[in-house]
Amino acid sequence: MKKIILSVTAVYLLSACGGSEQPATVTQEDTKTEISKPENTPVKKDDKTTLLTVSKDSSSVLTWTGSAVGKEHYGTVDYKGSLNITESNLISGELIFDMMTISSKDLEGEWKEKLDGHLMASDFFNVDSFPTAKLAINGYDGTNLNADLTIKEVTKTISVPASVTIKDGNLEGSAEFAINRTDYGVVYGSGNFFDLAKDKVISDDIKFKFLIKAGK
Repeated sequence: MKKIILSVTAVYLLSACGGSEQPATVTQEDTKTEISKPENTPVKKDDKTTLLTVSKDSSSVLTWTGSAVGKEHYGTVDYKGSLNITESNLISGELIFDMMTISSKDLEGEWKEKLDGHLMASDFFNVDSFPTAKLAINGYDGTNLNADLTIKEVTKTISVPASVTIKDGNLEGSAEFAINRTDYGVVYGSGNFFDLAKDKVISDDIKFKFLIKAGK
């Protein structure tokens, strides 16, 4: 069966039509993420490292997108963070995503409220227990960010295709990547964990895109 990329938002609409199956128990090993300078991004002793703060306006946005059979949805999550740079290199950084700000943007009114509430519920992202997610950036090689993504206290190392520009002590960038949500213990409606009809299966993939600006 062709793998279809899921919008996180599609989860509610599909689950509303699905049965009463309960998600399987997933054992998660809690891990801690530390920001460190990767071996492939050396910093010379005479390089001056500068701490930048991520802009808190519309120039810094995380969007999520996905789809299921006949459906596609998208939304946003607020985030904040800081980055360490030299004159020309992104060395490290940390972005903190406020999971309690999950917001679908293609729905309105009651449907939007129900969907947003379901995504925050215990059978999905469980924001009461895990109010934040984190992307710890360990370096940038000119093409990809080397980073550790933590969701629900599960951490995975990922490579994120990105474009980063540093000029006059300011940084601008963009990145796009996809994850398998079940790697982070989000298994609700997954065809790999439940025996479901084809039109009830929720794709395991979630796509993310973010724009970022940071300055002193």
